[in-house]
Order: sequence, then C-alpha cells, then structure tokens
Amino acid sequence: MIAFAVGERRPNRTADVRTVQQLLNRAGGMLPGQSKLDVDGNMGPLTSAAIKRYQQTVVHLSRPDGVVDPGGRTITMLSRRAAAPAPAPRAAPAPAPSGGGGSPGRAGPGGLSEDLYVEAASQLGCEVAAIKAVVKTEVDIRGAFDTSGRPTILFERHKFYKHTNGRFAQSNPDICNSVQGGYGRFSEQYPKLDRAIMLDRPAALKSASWGAFQILGENHVQAGHSTVESFVAAMKQSVAAQLKAFVAFVRGDGRLLTALRTRNWATFARIYNGPGYAKNQYDQHMRSNYQRFAN
Repeated sequence: MIAFAVGERRPNRTADVRTVQQLLNRAGGMLPGQSKLDVDGNMGPLTSAAIKRYQQTVVHLSRPDGVVDPGGRTITMLSRRAAAPAPAPRAAPAPAPSGGGGSPGRAGPGGLSEDLYVEAASQLGCEVAAIKAVVKTEVDIRGAFDTSGRPTILFERHKFYKHTNGRFAQSNPDICNSVQGGYGRFSEQYPKLDRAIMLDRPAALKSASWGAFQILGENHVQAGHSTVESFVAAMKQSVAAQLKAFVAFVRGDGRLLTALRTRNWATFARIYNGPGYAKNQYDQHMRSNYQRFAN
C-alpha cells in the first residue's frame, strides 16, 4: 500500500503521503469534526494531526505517534475501512486522460479516478503508483474507452487461431493466424473483432484484450466472471468494473500479486504479458512509469 513510513521525521515520499491522505479522507466520516485533507503529497501539520486523531479514535492507540508504517496497524485499519464503504464511484467512459492526478476527482491513467486507484491498492496491498504503472504501460494514452465509448481492445489473431483450432486460417489469415502479431492500427481492432464475431463469437471475445488493464477475454474466470459474455459486458459498463476485474485477476495468481507488491516488473510482465515481454520492453516501461508516478 505504501512503500515507506509516513509521519514526522519519516521518508514521506510524495506517493505514500498522497495515499495516506486519500485514505484518511475516505475514513473521515468516522472522525467527528475532521475536514478533508488536500491530497497534495505534502506531509504538513494538518496531515500529521489527522493521523494522530485517527490513531486515537479508530485504532485506539494509547499514545498516537502520528506515524503510518507499511504493514502497521494504522495503515491496515485505514485500508480495511477504505474498502468497506459503499461501492467506489464510477468514472464515465472518457478519451485519453493526460496525467496521474492527485486529487480525488481527477482522472489518472486509463481514466481511473484517484479514489478508484486507492481502493484497488488497499485491496491488493500494493502501492497506488504500481497500479498506475500497469495501466499506463498497457493502454498508454488511449484510455480505458475509445472516442465512441467502447472499451479499448487489442485483437490477438493467434488467440483466435487457438480458440477455433485454426478453422479460419486459410480464409481469414489476418485475424486467424498461428503467428502472433499483425495488429495494425488502433482503428482496425474493432473491425477485426467484428469479423471474428461473425465466424465464432465466443472465440472472438476470448481473443481480444479489454479495457484499461488489457485483460484477455480467455481469462474471464480468473478476472471474476463465469462467462466471457459477462466479462465483456462488465468491460463495457464502466472503468470501475474494469478495475474490479483487474483486482480479481491479480488476486487469482499469487505470483502476480507478489510481483506487483514488490515491484518485480520483469516477473509481472512475464506473467501478465507473456514470454515475449522483453522484446516489447513491458518491464522497462512499467519500471519507468512506476518511477514517474511514485515521484
């Protein structure tokens, strides 16, 4: 959730302070008289006082020290209470956002609000910056939805080949091929998917990666959906639903979860993007994007 301690005479990395401020704001309703903190990443007297007040009234520390340690009682309580309230607000489908965002309502990479990022980080026990790094790497500037309000997709012809046993390889080699690649322009993805749906709908839906996290349809069960139709419907519904699928997907593989928590980008990319991750430098992009958002 946070990499280093937050509080007086602590490292107070901007990303960690911002996460604690956001969590305190989400838990603010339980603290009489507490006002909203500016989510600015600056460890000032108001943030320090809010931490101590939370430790006294919710964590019930006899001597609140104003320090939030990674894995400690305060961050554990904050994370649990942040995940407990009503469902996170849904962000409307939007074209590509411009940056990471620091305030609760501002869109970060993929069009996700800071609130959604904080909630996901609390559920996965990782840093907000780590999730942002994955989104930025997977979708870059395209966003979770295209300009027509459709989930961002990438059609994988080798997956369609796999799920149809190569039945359409001779007649439609550009969308059914044993060799990975041949993606073409972004604008070509939905036309390819539509053609594949005409040939074999379930196989086509399983052969595209969807939304802000580019989860393949074939992984719908690990992403929390019993059918690929249910998964695709969720991808179309909202960016919050896409995030929920990502959380389930990472939780479903202990290796992925550990790699995300420890920021082992090579391992994460190998599992998430496949054995060809190094060729496309997915791990390097995630590492540099993480550093960008963490700082």
